[in-house]
Amino acid sequence: MKVLLTGASGQLARLAAIQLLAEGHDVVGMDVRRRPHPDVQAPFEYVKRYDHRTVAEVFREHRPDAMIHLGVRAGGFQAEAKSRYTQNVLGTRHLLELSVKHRLRRVIVLGTFHVYGAHPHNPTFLAEDAPLRAVQTFPELQDVVELDHTVTSFLWRHRDVPTVLLRPANMVGPHLRNQVSVLLRGPYCPRLIGFNPMMQFIHESDVVDAVVRMLDHDGCGIYNIAGEGAVPWSRAIATSGARPLPLPTWLAYPGVRVLAKLQTAFPAHLMDFFRYPVIVSDQAIRRELGWAPRVNVVDTLRSIDDIPADAGSRAAAFEGSRPLGL
Repeated sequence: MKVLLTGASGQLARLAAIQLLAEGHDVVGMDVRRRPHPDVQAPFEYVKRYDHRTVAEVFREHRPDAMIHLGVRAGGFQAEAKSRYTQNVLGTRHLLELSVKHRLRRVIVLGTFHVYGAHPHNPTFLAEDAPLRAVQTFPELQDVVELDHTVTSFLWRHRDVPTVLLRPANMVGPHLRNQVSVLLRGPYCPRLIGFNPMMQFIHESDVVDAVVRMLDHDGCGIYNIAGEGAVPWSRAIATSGARPLPLPTWLAYPGVRVLAKLQTAFPAHLMDFFRYPVIVSDQAIRRELGWAPRVNVVDTLRSIDDIPADAGSRAAAFEGSRPLGL
């Protein structure tokens, strides 16, 4: 099967491409960033935007059988809101339209569990039909939630193009540079005084395994994916090797708002995830696909510090890690 892989310059896409090639698939990578990985022997197409006409040319030239859409930018700074909306929502709509036009046999989109929002009224376990409350308190996540709605609407309207939307819990691993991996890899992690919510973490290899296995799944739908078990945030910090940085809520929330306005690398919406538990149920994918994570939560958290030899010390690797996603 020929697979079009968007977001191909990212580390998660690199791992997915390696597994896809190992399983005999042909891979065509596409990204708005000019950083293809030299260790992935697959064609790479650079496009300025996912809604640009060159994307249609990529479909016409390579004629993919399936698409794995990992090219989703994270919520973060207000200054990037317009460009994020263009790429996440409009760009995804254009990719889905091309998927219909070219009659793709499979479309897989990687979203995020952050769309549920960290809310005190959330149920203990969030199933796929739970309300998406993220924008109630953090409007900067509007593009991510609207992307989720866009894919959900598409998968029910176009049953001729079997589409799957995955909502993973906190993705972490030695190669990822998303926000939670960077925080746990650093010397200190914020912890709100008086709060210690349960959290789920899923290893990067388990995310890739779920994404690739979906290529052979005949159905369509929305699936949460989570790691094996959950731990308190304080335990996650200790297991990863970081140290807690206790912060009072009266200081933390105004502080991150100021940091967000200064366009620093800390999105304000994460503070609520350090306050309220957000536990997703992944029973649907386990039941329908027979999938289960292979890495337990302790080993998942410990793997964050498995820094490549050329990255230097823990602190140096933290300083050199620019968060790219949720």
